[in-house]
Amino acid sequence: MARTPYDRALDLLSQRPYTARDLRRKLIQKEIPAADADAVIARLEEAGLIDDAKYALAYARSKLLGSGTSRRRIKQELARKGVKGEIATDAVERVIVDEEVDTKGVIERVARKKIASMGDLEPLVLRRRLFAFLARRGYDPDEIIEVTRGIFAGG
Repeated sequence: MARTPYDRALDLLSQRPYTARDLRRKLIQKEIPAADADAVIARLEEAGLIDDAKYALAYARSKLLGSGTSRRRIKQELARKGVKGEIATDAVERVIVDEEVDTKGVIERVARKKIASMGDLEPLVLRRRLFAFLARRGYDPDEIIEVTRGIFAGG
């Protein structure tokens, strides 16, 4: 007996959470017609089994608290997954407030870890490379400057 598109979607959701857009894409890859995929997504959203806001909140919590990912990077990653900008922004800010995340402390932790792996470099080169590393990861330049001043002033 062939599995219905709804059953296939439930199988996918049992493996990991998806945003509505990602699940739709995955269903279409599995040769489910777009109209059927859209109907399944609507049914799952109505049942509360797909909720982009909850997904964004869990994703932001994991990235902020786990790996110290920057706000900007999390928002970019969520956008690639199909989460609307305001939902992503709300999720990130809510995690920062709810979990009392010290964003400068996160930057400092990431910076110190990177410094430890950089070896003996001339101080100016070390600062420049560290700044570039943190900037590529999406941290705010003003916060990077403040944190790195503290690191290099106080050791």
